Parts: sequence; structure tokens; C-alpha cells
Amino acid sequence: MRRSPAAVSLGESEERRGLYRELFRQQSDRTWNADRDVDWSLGPNIPAEKREPWLKLVNVFYGLEYMGLDTIQVMMSKATHQLRDPNLNLYLAAQCQDEARHAYVLDKYLEAAGGKGMLSGLESGLIDKFGTMASFGFFRVENWLTSTLFSENFAALFLQMSRNLPDMDPLAADIFRLILRDEVRHVNFLHTVLPILIGNLSRVGRIYLWQSQLLIISAVSVGMRRAKPHAIAIGLDIDEFKDTLTDNLDAQFRDAGISEFLQASSYRRVMDRFI
Repeated sequence: MRRSPAAVSLGESEERRGLYRELFRQQSDRTWNADRDVDWSLGPNIPAEKREPWLKLVNVFYGLEYMGLDTIQVMMSKATHQLRDPNLNLYLAAQCQDEARHAYVLDKYLEAAGGKGMLSGLESGLIDKFGTMASFGFFRVENWLTSTLFSENFAALFLQMSRNLPDMDPLAADIFRLILRDEVRHVNFLHTVLPILIGNLSRVGRIYLWQSQLLIISAVSVGMRRAKPHAIAIGLDIDEFKDTLTDNLDAQFRDAGISEFLQASSYRRVMDRFI
């Protein structure tokens, strides 16, 4: 039986413990309510010619958010015990609540739009594979959180670019605005924790983690290739998406102090191979 996280001896500086507590407080102060803070009276307003591809993309995004919710519940205790700080559990519990809220609000939107259940078996399988690859095997905490830095940037860019579409559904735009508030906080956490985890990895661990990341990006890229026709149909530019994602990841890796280990250019080469 595992010890309670509260019984874990503190292994980090007071500064880092303070950062985890501050992120927890931010989540408490800025939590939005999916029923009260979204203007559901707007109702879905999707152009008829873009309805099917738009709802298919939202189904994919919903599937990824639900996978993220499932994965964080599996990994919370493992991350807390590895980093030996009960304050980390405070923050991860808050992020788990964020993921639950995202899954709930997207499910409610799809239900209102009559667009639930539009994922193919292959798409569902790819999403499940992404979650499995990100949270199992060796160095699983490092692998999960490194994968999360990619997925948070991927999700945030999809939300931002979708909100800028000229005929964007106002209800979806309102929902995406609220989800983006949470994504920023999630990235701030990763900038705090990843330098510690990667800094403690052996050379073998770094090689394993890097190879694992490339495999994960390959699976994501296969999914992007399937979603490309839907993205084009609603007006998203895939080349612009890849360019911006690469630039964002490059900046994120530098800001997190891990750019000597992770290179966005390698992620981009994998994406270009499949898309």
C-alpha cells in the first residue's frame, strides 16, 4: 500500500513548494462554472456547410480532453510520490478538476448541437493509444508531463485559431475562451516541474524519453492527417497550424529550460512526415 502523499518527506525547495501552492490558489480564484459562466442561451450557431466537419473536430477535441482527465487520475499519485512534495498533489487535484470541467462543457456543447458520437473507431483508438503511450512504460512520470507540454500547446493553438475563424459559432467561442484560461495555468506548472524531472534523468532515461516522445508525436500526427480534411473545410490552415505550433513549442522548451534536450524541429519533422 502506498503512503499518503501527506506523509511524503519534502524534497524540494520552499520556493517550488510555494509555486505549487500559488498555482492551486490561482485555480481556486479563477475557476469558472460550465453551467453559469457560459451563455447557453446563444445556442449552437454553426454554418450548415461546416456543421459536420466542425462537430467532428470538436468530438476529437472532447475525446482528447476526456483522455487527459483519465490519464491525470492515473498519474497524480505517481507524480506526487516521485517529486516527494504533498503540495504537488494540491495542484494536480486542481488540474484534474479543470480537465473534468472541460470534458463536461464540451459534452454539453455537443449534446446541444446534436453532434455527439461522431468519432470513428480508428480515431478513438488513436486517442486511447496517445493516453497509453504517455503514461506507461519506464520513466512514466517524465513521459506523461513532457507529453502534456505538447498536448497543452496543441490544444491551446486549436482553441485560439478556431476562435479567430470569421464564422465561428459564438457559443463555442465563449467555451473556448474559458478553457484557454485554464491551459495557461497548466503550462506554467509544466515550466516549474519539467526542468526538475529532466534534470534528474540519466543519459539512458533521456534517450528513452526522447524516443518515446517521437513515437507519441507520430501517433498524434496520424490523427492530424485524418482530421486535416475537416480542418480545411472549416477554414483552418494546417501549414499555419504546424508553423505556429513549432514556434510555440520552441519558445516553451526554451522558457522551461529544457531546449537542449527537446527540439521542436524534431517534432516538426515527424509531423511533416505524416501530414
